[in-house]
Amino acid sequence: MRRTTLPGQVSKAQSNATTARPTVPLQSQAFGINGDYERAPISLEDLFVERGVGGAKVRTGRVFDEYLPQLQGIRGYRVYREMYDSDSTIGTIFTAIKNLLKAVEWQVVPPEGYEEDETAAEYAQFAREVFLSNDMEHTWGDFLSDVLSMLPYGWSWFEIVYKRRLGPEQADVEKKSQYDDGRIGIRKMVIRSQETLWKWDIEENGDVHGLWQRPPTVGDIRYIPKEKSLHFRTEPNRGNPEGRSILRNAYRAWYFLKLIEEVEAIAIERELNGLPVVYIPSAILNSSKPKDIALVNKYIAMVRDIKFNHQTGLVLESDPFVNEDGTYTDVPRVKFELLNSGGSRAIDTTKAKSDYKYDIARTAFADFAVLGSGERGSFALSKSKIDFFIRVLEGWANIISDTINCQEMERLWKLNGLPFEYLPKMRPGSVAPEDIEELTTALEKLSRTGMPLFPDEKLESHVRQRMGFPEREEDTAGDLVTDLNEE
Repeated sequence: MRRTTLPGQVSKAQSNATTARPTVPLQSQAFGINGDYERAPISLEDLFVERGVGGAKVRTGRVFDEYLPQLQGIRGYRVYREMYDSDSTIGTIFTAIKNLLKAVEWQVVPPEGYEEDETAAEYAQFAREVFLSNDMEHTWGDFLSDVLSMLPYGWSWFEIVYKRRLGPEQADVEKKSQYDDGRIGIRKMVIRSQETLWKWDIEENGDVHGLWQRPPTVGDIRYIPKEKSLHFRTEPNRGNPEGRSILRNAYRAWYFLKLIEEVEAIAIERELNGLPVVYIPSAILNSSKPKDIALVNKYIAMVRDIKFNHQTGLVLESDPFVNEDGTYTDVPRVKFELLNSGGSRAIDTTKAKSDYKYDIARTAFADFAVLGSGERGSFALSKSKIDFFIRVLEGWANIISDTINCQEMERLWKLNGLPFEYLPKMRPGSVAPEDIEELTTALEKLSRTGMPLFPDEKLESHVRQRMGFPEREEDTAGDLVTDLNEE
């Protein structure tokens, strides 16, 4: 097949023979109506214009990017909620994630290069008061719990309600605060449930301007602009405002696990109680008389619906079969019994369920939780997996802090007219406790190589922070090192 060279392009041979890239004017490239390429010079202003789109399928404010209909829109949210609320493996993983991230020591620090600046420290303290000092109507931990709903749903949206900080004696909640500096603070950051989303206010290129919400108990539609909102996503996902649920890859395993458990529950009930069977005369069973058909349907409903509990009971006809001479036999005309199967089943549902649970845990990077059971390997081998899981948690913590820094911290600064030169940053602390033994071993090995470590105030401060030790007093800054040297 002959390869054609488009206008403005060079062949492979020409490219290899060319040593210097030719300088050409800036040009745009697009398909014409007939499918041919069209090129035209572009201006400098065109460089600041966005022409393409992310690619997410969004029409009339609604997302259709999911190819499974049962996972689109409100139907998908209900499925993810069922997975989150009913599955023991998923519930355990999310409980662990929430508690680990809520235990993180969140910090607000001055901008880079202003760590020692007193003015920058004062502004950082103001931001710390707004977010972390329990000056809102809810705690920071409660806010984090709602933020993490982005993990099962893919996104979470918060409406920000502000207030004037006019002191604790104020009766008006719009003015009440622990502080009385008159600045604008945050009264509350409240989630707007994913299941109440009606549609997005979104442009073709993926820019979100807000959302319309349909409250569950009130029929009127409410609009919430992005100018007073926080929008968290697990990932941009080609400009999709709904991100991507971390349970998406677990859906298939969860679906089959759910089916197996339901079938297994029915099988256990039938196996323990027996399979209900009713014997009736063939003359009645094959009869076309309305009376006999109604009787057969009654027995069919009985064996289908019978449940064994403290109210179980049956009423059957006691008439036996009659011999030719008119005498009664010992065989009843209608007989009910329970059939039990002997032996074991050919399919091991326990192993199948274990495999699906492992797949579910693996999609959340928490498969270390099932190590040491069955054939999953030794629990001692799970350290690397735990370390990877901690790194994933740190990534989610960074998503939270980056979203607050980009969306709310700058907005708070604008509302108060504060200098952006001192704009602080929120930063999460370490998710996992520091391994003191590993840290001290590393320091010891470095010291043996002749690397000068102490006295070094910055290094000592870093080591104290990593090990959870308090900062040392300024007036005794060199006492510890001096004493160690003398010994």
